[in-house]
Amino acid sequence: MLYRQSYFAGFQVLALAIISLSLIWVFGYLGGLTPGATELLWLMNWHQVCMVAAFAVLFSNAVVVYRLVESDFICQHKTNAVLLVGAALLVVAGLIFIMTWKIMDDGAAAHETLISSHWFWSFHSWSGVITTASLITLVVLRLFYHSEHSQLVIVLTVFTLGAAMVSLFTGAANIIWFRNKMGFLSYSSRDPEAYVCNFMVLLLFIQVGAILWVWYRMRYSAVDREEYSDDGKDNTHTTRPMEGAHV
Repeated sequence: MLYRQSYFAGFQVLALAIISLSLIWVFGYLGGLTPGATELLWLMNWHQVCMVAAFAVLFSNAVVVYRLVESDFICQHKTNAVLLVGAALLVVAGLIFIMTWKIMDDGAAAHETLISSHWFWSFHSWSGVITTASLITLVVLRLFYHSEHSQLVIVLTVFTLGAAMVSLFTGAANIIWFRNKMGFLSYSSRDPEAYVCNFMVLLLFIQVGAILWVWYRMRYSAVDREEYSDDGKDNTHTTRPMEGAHV
């Protein structure tokens, strides 16, 4: 239907706006993504871009694909899986970038174990580890055990969405706090960089609200959801799944 297409288009514009603001922040104020830019901070910048792209673009689309994409259930099922795997790969890449930055930045302390007094000191890092573990577990269940654990997939999807948004919010706050403390910007004097960060976080809040609204208000859009079960097998004689059976 037209209204689904309109919501889907609006959702893509919102995701594009978030990743665009992230790139504006990185290239306009944080030194860019090329090696040597602002010493080693380019590695941290890649971490930020990977995480925003993973959750604000890929994961967010994965959790609404069943309701906003006008297609058969099998196509929706495969699209959801591809988006989740893509999000997981970007998250792993983001972790590699931040760990590489930390090891190189530690210098002489690079031989230390990853879990040391220099690692995982902030709530952002804690929430990031929890989000990553939840997402990887979700991907494994989604790819190999979805038909047996569909309700657990739903719970993990909701939990991962919440944990991811907390990680993105606290990550942006950490960067702003550090740059304000080091004198790179003056948050209290309405520095333009602060506006970029604030608008990006505001759009993330709006995106979460849009996802919850889509889940609550819209039915599934698959044209043959009565004929197929979660594993793609013919299910013509079974009853229609209840609202909320898929993510």
